[in-house]
Amino acid sequence: MLKAFIRWGIAWSAIITCLVGIETPGVAADLETDTWRFQIEFETGAIWQGRNEIHIPDSAAGTRFSLADIQDSTPIVQRRVEATWYPSRRHALRFVYEPLGFSGTGSFALAVLFAGGTFAPGAPVESDYKFDSYRVTYRYLFYESPAWRVSAGATAFIRDAKVELRQASSTATDSNVGFVPLLSVNAEYHFAPRWMAVVDVDGLVAPQGRAFDAAAKIRHDLTDHWSVSAGYRTFEGGVDNGERFAFGWFHFAVVSIGYRY
Repeated sequence: MLKAFIRWGIAWSAIITCLVGIETPGVAADLETDTWRFQIEFETGAIWQGRNEIHIPDSAAGTRFSLADIQDSTPIVQRRVEATWYPSRRHALRFVYEPLGFSGTGSFALAVLFAGGTFAPGAPVESDYKFDSYRVTYRYLFYESPAWRVSAGATAFIRDAKVELRQASSTATDSNVGFVPLLSVNAEYHFAPRWMAVVDVDGLVAPQGRAFDAAAKIRHDLTDHWSVSAGYRTFEGGVDNGERFAFGWFHFAVVSIGYRY
């Protein structure tokens, strides 16, 4: 895992180095960002479950199953809010709150053991899934040109996760609150006046699991203060630490509105 992460980091460093060397004549970025001290962005949109596999406990006392298979596949509305403080032009401190949850009723094809409970096949099972995240990110603006701005840093990621199954009088719940350090990269490409492409990534791979939250958006500045964005976000990751196995992959079609001052 560590070698794979190192290769991943080297590859992305090479890509960014190549990209920032590309200049677009006549396209000017706002190089006066030191006049902005705060920015807040509200994001919403539709979210789909691509993968949501659970095995708790991760032993013969548990059964691996897919929550995505027994919950409604209809997209649900998601939301996210982030606030950024710029103490100076090259430094940024970002705070993110991103709740994530699914509920649904389905049935298992085989008997399932989960968190001390036993769930019979063929009978309705109610399920709830929660993965709320709270993040604090520091980034440093290490490259700036008329077309490009590239920042990098680290994120303190706190997760509040819970899975619950209910069938007749049987209820089993597993909850977990944990801390994960992540690397963080943001790249902005100004391709036209008041228009930019933005790529934003928090991620890290470790022997016990991984987490990646990546977004690609197109942003338009309506005024000097207000902006709107649209694009795609994906969140993938989970834990495999011997006690629990839980991996999910979620896809988001998002729009957002931002205000800076």
